Amino acid sequence: MSQIIKPLLLCTLLGLSFSDYFLPNIKDIDHKDSVLVTAKSNPSTHQNSPQNNSENISSIDISETKAEYQRFMQTLSDRKITILPIDEVLQTVSTKFLGAAYREGLLDQDTTEKLFVSLTDFDCVLFVETVLAFSRNLRSPSPSYENFVEKIQEVRYADGKLDGYCSRLHYFSEWIRDNQKRNIVRDLTSELGGVPLNKKLDFMSSNWQKYPRLKNNEANHQCILAMEQKMEQEMRSQPLRYIPSRKIRSIYSLLKAGDIIAVTTDLKGLDATHTGFVYPTANGIGFIHASPSGKVKVSPDLQRYVEGVDHAIGIMVARPVN
Repeated sequence: MSQIIKPLLLCTLLGLSFSDYFLPNIKDIDHKDSVLVTAKSNPSTHQNSPQNNSENISSIDISETKAEYQRFMQTLSDRKITILPIDEVLQTVSTKFLGAAYREGLLDQDTTEKLFVSLTDFDCVLFVETVLAFSRNLRSPSPSYENFVEKIQEVRYADGKLDGYCSRLHYFSEWIRDNQKRNIVRDLTSELGGVPLNKKLDFMSSNWQKYPRLKNNEANHQCILAMEQKMEQEMRSQPLRYIPSRKIRSIYSLLKAGDIIAVTTDLKGLDATHTGFVYPTANGIGFIHASPSGKVKVSPDLQRYVEGVDHAIGIMVARPVN
């Protein structure tokens, strides 16, 4: 990154939502993708209640996305993938997306909260949600594009219900907690030796001026405050935990393909800055993710990758339920 651009980015303080925080570091892209916090200039929005029709679904191109879904399904048609364990399904599906483009701000392109769907372009959270939803769809009794779309909504929004901007699970620890309540994933961090992450999560409300959907919408601002207060109450009985970076390699034998990794951070008010999947290779435990360096790829060593992320202090681990 040039000496002119870098200071400008560093002076731009905050992002729009969890999945918008990432910028590429073009040096050492295999092991040291820099994670910075930056502001986006998305338009202000006013939320509407969701409707169960195509107007509430946003994609790069809905017809093209459906066609891409069918092409994707055809590549899996000669395999008995539907009867494989979920970890093998997740690894197979995630591999199909290698080389797909990384793009920022995909969930905030519309002026209202719509269910964004893409099979070609991802940020890190969208990649995790898409692979998980596609894998769950494959293992359902009647796989279909409509079922796949429904499963994306299930994992992205609180209680699986799209009800405006504030219903999106903006903090990834809350994403894990909410999906665990509905038996979609299981938080493994504690049983893998996680230590307390003692911090208050108020990144969005503390920096509301940098979020157009909060700055220009008092109702959104108030519901984000309420969401953060709810999270604080939940954390009193179930404190957040993380596995320190230096101990990640010691749990490699306990990780499985498709385990969801959230890179925890020391940034004030924030829990995590990046996410992806465990990806076992012949040489150890890798990490498949939509990388800020520009595409979906496998970083060959999970601990080495996390140690190279700006402000990273460790990981949270969630396992999709079989």
